[in-house]
Amino acid sequence: MDHSTGEITVADARGELARGARVLLVVRHAERPKIDNEDKSFGAALPLTAAGEKMSRDFGAMLAGASPSVQFLASPLRRTVLTARFIAEGMGAAGAEIPEDALIGNSSAYIADELEVWRLFRDGSFFEKMIAYLETGSQRGFAPLGEATGAFEEYCLSRFSAQLGIFVSHDVYIAAYAKGRAILPHVVRENWPRFLDSVAIIIDPDGSRRYAFVRAGLTDGICGVA
Repeated sequence: MDHSTGEITVADARGELARGARVLLVVRHAERPKIDNEDKSFGAALPLTAAGEKMSRDFGAMLAGASPSVQFLASPLRRTVLTARFIAEGMGAAGAEIPEDALIGNSSAYIADELEVWRLFRDGSFFEKMIAYLETGSQRGFAPLGEATGAFEEYCLSRFSAQLGIFVSHDVYIAAYAKGRAILPHVVRENWPRFLDSVAIIIDPDGSRRYAFVRAGLTDGICGVA
């Protein structure tokens, strides 16, 4: 039976792999500079900060040797691709293939109109409007939360072919998935996905799915830095 297991650690995720489960981690990218509110691309060209590069490698080191079968995928934005690259380095897999896929990022099932989402957030009220979306299941520019969560999960799993998957995405979609799958009953600023936090889809040998929120514990940072 599919069910949610709440919050776990990266060590717990390693334990699931050791027990023979397949684990797909949809990971928030590492620390980036702040996004200009007038940037309609949502900071597509922004790199990681030096701290972001380090925390990505540290996250990778936490998973090094956890599985001989590892697959990477990244949203096409520069910060997500770089995060995946540095995670791979930390795992001892420098040069690993990192395909890009907008459907795990800003073209995901959660987005009905990307330009409308930018308009929604440009006044700086990101958390207020996102939390309203997560609580009510609807928001201008977004697809209905329940429907989008199912579609997002099935798409991610359609791309997942290894024992361990590291798909690097963005906090909006990780928070939405955590709420949509009831992994976190309420998502607010205090428990918002920090950099390198993730949601896990754990597939047991019998094919049943479990869901968890994985706290990396590498930073308290929520937003980009100047």
